[in-house]
Amino acid sequence: MSEDNIIKAKNLLIDLVKTYAPTGHEYRLEPVLRKWSNELGYDEFYIDEVGNIFLRCGSGNRTILLASHLDTVPGELDVKIDGDTVWGRGAVDARGPLAAFILGAVWGSFERSNSRVYVAGLVQEEGSGLGARHLVENNFKADHIIVGEPTNLGIAIAYRGSISLRISSNTIGGHSSAPYIGESALDKLLQFIDLLKNRFNGASYEEVSYAVTFIRAGEWFGSLPETGEAYINIRYPPRFNSRDIIEELESFARVTGIELQIGSIDKPVEVSVNVEVVRALVKSFLKMGMKPRIVKKTGTSDMNTLVDISKSIAGFGPGDSKLAHTRYEKISIDDVILGARIISNTLLELSSVGLNRDNLRDPVL
Repeated sequence: MSEDNIIKAKNLLIDLVKTYAPTGHEYRLEPVLRKWSNELGYDEFYIDEVGNIFLRCGSGNRTILLASHLDTVPGELDVKIDGDTVWGRGAVDARGPLAAFILGAVWGSFERSNSRVYVAGLVQEEGSGLGARHLVENNFKADHIIVGEPTNLGIAIAYRGSISLRISSNTIGGHSSAPYIGESALDKLLQFIDLLKNRFNGASYEEVSYAVTFIRAGEWFGSLPETGEAYINIRYPPRFNSRDIIEELESFARVTGIELQIGSIDKPVEVSVNVEVVRALVKSFLKMGMKPRIVKKTGTSDMNTLVDISKSIAGFGPGDSKLAHTRYEKISIDDVILGARIISNTLLELSSVGLNRDNLRDPVL
């Protein structure tokens, strides 16, 4: 690895992490990515109708999409550089994976590969999933897709589905000294949540889990809340059906007397270890003398949507997913560089299918 490439990797990562761009503010990354597209020699830079940003290199009949996301959850953090480690909002989810994709795509040589590689920064992954849905709805074509998410450099072949819901309650309230006379909106919400806890208390990929992400009730410490609301997220693996889960939620709502509103629903995704992009990632690890690790993720990502474009799809990226969405987000520059090298070798593997492998050069690092 040349000193110049190490410096570029560090500077790119810092530029990305320093740009605070929560969902809805992804446009702030446009000048950063345009600068690096020019500096790294990409062939094309463009932004689509919804704000997705694309960097393209190579040309030919085969299309490979490296899709990470631009947005972060809200909550700006101070950016710190401590030796090899960069701290800040999005360092893990998913500026580290995005940096690895941007570098990995140009560290290989694709002049004779008959492939064009798109690095895409998608919008609203932490929100409505608009960026990925736009690609599907507008018939973006790709033969192979790698989704940039923090997988600790594991190869993710599965993500659980997601159901977002809002529950609310309106009651007569009452005095806190006589709760047995009045009626508490908060109690009703907690009764619903207690039913969830008893039914959907999974703690692994194969199980259904729930999380209360927001709850609000009450206006005065001496009064029972007259109104209340809570937002809840359900995650479920492929062996469960969203319709069955929603039917149970509706029955809980009837029992507790609360109002239930279903928000977004994302279907789960799971692909075979034998799909071409997974095999190429595995070969890349082995070529580098590393042991590949196949993982199934408990979360949800743009892979759940982009699988409708290509079944040759997997998630991959540097970063400890346990730190995502926390105030402790950090990532090492060495891991980003290693992720980029793995991506570069994977692109060469994918580009060699149906071609003379000798015509391709290994990455120049």
